[in-house]
Amino acid sequence: MIEKMSNYILDNFLYKDEKVEGNEREIMLFGITRILEDIPKYTIIFLIGYFCNILQYMGIVLAITMMYKTFVGGVHARTNIACLIFSTIYFILPVFIAKYINVNIYLLTLVTFLLSLIVIWRIAPADTEEIPILKKAKRKKLKLIGLISLLVILSFNLLEIQDLYIQNIILITILNIDLCTTKLVYKFFKCKYSYESEEFKEYYNK
Repeated sequence: MIEKMSNYILDNFLYKDEKVEGNEREIMLFGITRILEDIPKYTIIFLIGYFCNILQYMGIVLAITMMYKTFVGGVHARTNIACLIFSTIYFILPVFIAKYINVNIYLLTLVTFLLSLIVIWRIAPADTEEIPILKKAKRKKLKLIGLISLLVILSFNLLEIQDLYIQNIILITILNIDLCTTKLVYKFFKCKYSYESEEFKEYYNK
């Protein structure tokens, strides 16, 4: 159903009266399909947040995700159902864990910074077979932007935000994103980095 809708949107709206084939069509269809799949998923997730009265805090998780995960990358679930379950946990978990964190904010920030630094240096950008990031220059650029984003978020969190609960949500979200780049989580979701794929291995970091 979604595939038919993606083709219809591509042929009748985005490229009306134009013929798109080959890799360009596959890339466009992939992007449209992802958007169509994400609309109901995020609608469900944020409805849960609304009824649990935590929507504003889930918004914080979303903001940090857009500012940091965009550049650091991370695992993707293989099915829509798994993606819905994983994404729901991803957005809700930091909101609840943050209530029970009793660690000095400066210590937690330092730990977050050091672990994130390792992830950015050794792993980021964590790509997948479906969305490979192969060019060395692009990977370096994403690492740099990821590092800058991390420093901006952590500095703002310490200097501007006074609410300890919100500070904890932000730090836990960053740690959660870092965790999602690791080999262990990739194996759990049966996901591969592009360098592990036979299709992309020879093109990686060139």
